[in-house]
Amino acid sequence: MRVTLLFALLGTFAFAQTTHRPNVILVSLDQLGADRVHVYGNPRATTPNLDRMAAEGVRFARFYSAAPWTAPSYGSMMTSQFPSRHGVTLFLPHDVPALKPDATTLAELYQRAGYETAAFVNNGVAGRYLTARGFDFYDDGQRKPANITERAASQQYKAPAVTQRVLGWLAREHSKPFFLFVLYFEPHSPYDPPPEHDLFKNDSYPNEINTGYDRKAGRLFRLANLGDRKAIDRLWQLYDGKIHFIDSYFGQVLDKLRSSGMDKNTVVLLTSDHGELIYSHAEDYMTFDHRSLYEPVMHVPAILWGAGLPKGRTVNALATHIDIAPTLLELSGLAPKPDAQGRSLVPLVTGKRNQGAPYVFGEQDVVEPLRSVRDTRYKLILNTLTGRKQLFDTQADPAEKHDLSASQPKVLARLSAVLEAWRKDNEPPAPQLLARWREVSAQSPKVRITDEMTIGANLQLTGSPWQMDDNEKDFGGGAYWTEPARPGEPLRTARWRTDNPLLGRYRISVWRPALSQGGAAADAPYTVKTRTGEETFRVDQSRDAGDWHTLGLFTDPLWVTLTNQANGRVIVDAVRFERVD
Repeated sequence: MRVTLLFALLGTFAFAQTTHRPNVILVSLDQLGADRVHVYGNPRATTPNLDRMAAEGVRFARFYSAAPWTAPSYGSMMTSQFPSRHGVTLFLPHDVPALKPDATTLAELYQRAGYETAAFVNNGVAGRYLTARGFDFYDDGQRKPANITERAASQQYKAPAVTQRVLGWLAREHSKPFFLFVLYFEPHSPYDPPPEHDLFKNDSYPNEINTGYDRKAGRLFRLANLGDRKAIDRLWQLYDGKIHFIDSYFGQVLDKLRSSGMDKNTVVLLTSDHGELIYSHAEDYMTFDHRSLYEPVMHVPAILWGAGLPKGRTVNALATHIDIAPTLLELSGLAPKPDAQGRSLVPLVTGKRNQGAPYVFGEQDVVEPLRSVRDTRYKLILNTLTGRKQLFDTQADPAEKHDLSASQPKVLARLSAVLEAWRKDNEPPAPQLLARWREVSAQSPKVRITDEMTIGANLQLTGSPWQMDDNEKDFGGGAYWTEPARPGEPLRTARWRTDNPLLGRYRISVWRPALSQGGAAADAPYTVKTRTGEETFRVDQSRDAGDWHTLGLFTDPLWVTLTNQANGRVIVDAVRFERVD
């Protein structure tokens, strides 16, 4: 009886009140994977405030990102459209329009409905060029730092300062209902929790910290890239500590809503744009950061909390970012978004429906172009460039370690057909997509240097063992190296890629490093792969250290690969892609 009454009250609150609509707050904790949240199964007590929020509200157990990185994910949250539809699929220069001009945002709909709208956006990749439409007040940390490392260091972008600004805004007098969007930068890498939040350390490099992507502060990244399990364990500890840190500050916002009584007329939805891999798929490209469609990146939390909502309810149906806008609009008693591709989750919350969408899709175009589709059990990942398909049983193999594409042909064929139909409905024709990519590529920076000391997302090492080298003539002071291949031994490879497709004419150069141990190869084989073929060059790494060596000019390059099929030790260092047309 109480449950029935509660659902009836929810219906009355959400749908019938036209003059006293609820306040709505959408919160994202950037780069928070669901599997690291305690209430989602992490044995570490990372999230006491999110745990309480879930106990007081509704937790969506199977909620997925639309994409594995920031910009397309927030585009989907705000438009209820897949990235291919709203158009944000690549890293864009800030002066290039992001969302398609005809894409209406959630904030614009609230603004038109008479809501006061405000945003605190602390990740420049989701800054004004993407998320500012429809907000009366927009706070982006007072300034826009030039790069992700600077943003991570900026005090204005950090949770303590942001929380104070959010609490100050909430304390203002609001004469009408408001829609508030808060994008915390944390727990995004680098993983640098204050000592009081570094709670989960053990004997895995307990004194190592992670404060950036440079050679010294990025040492854990470099060790992990070599397969050092203790380094990987320590990164997880620091990541969990950063989650504990941001949980404590978001908890202050929830406490403010409770103590002020605003929780009686406010609905909060918390989620994240994507999760994090941290070398959980070392056999595939992109083992750190977020450039894949594996579960640790795509499975994100979603917790709905506030006025009139059930308490302690868990929804196990499939749901995704594109469902956020329809859900919040329905809870506000507003009309559905006409061009929404998602569906409202309110019927799942009230128990009127038990099934979610039959399929959930994911996509990305940076580094490797990937598409995915999942049903309640199986998940297919397609590399659209190489045609590679991976099929996983997410129930029997939640870590996605066993590819079933060869052993489950019927499941593979069924999901492949679903994905192909979805692509036809959502992706622009190939020539149109390529033209758009060429436009973005032409406006991107002229010089791009790809190196393991930057964000770590563009270099893949395969095979072992690799070793680290630190030499003043290495680019940035650090490099990797390995012994030459022996007969019958699998080759070890290094591959460099950039985030956006390289379309046009590029000069490609490799840095000549110096090996402290000596014995560098005189015939290190670099292969440049383009969209039409490939060419291999032999570079003498034993001479002329500390300068660039140009391989040549190439049209539409895809990647550069170095193997250890050489007469000496092979050194992995920086590669430069320089646009010349």
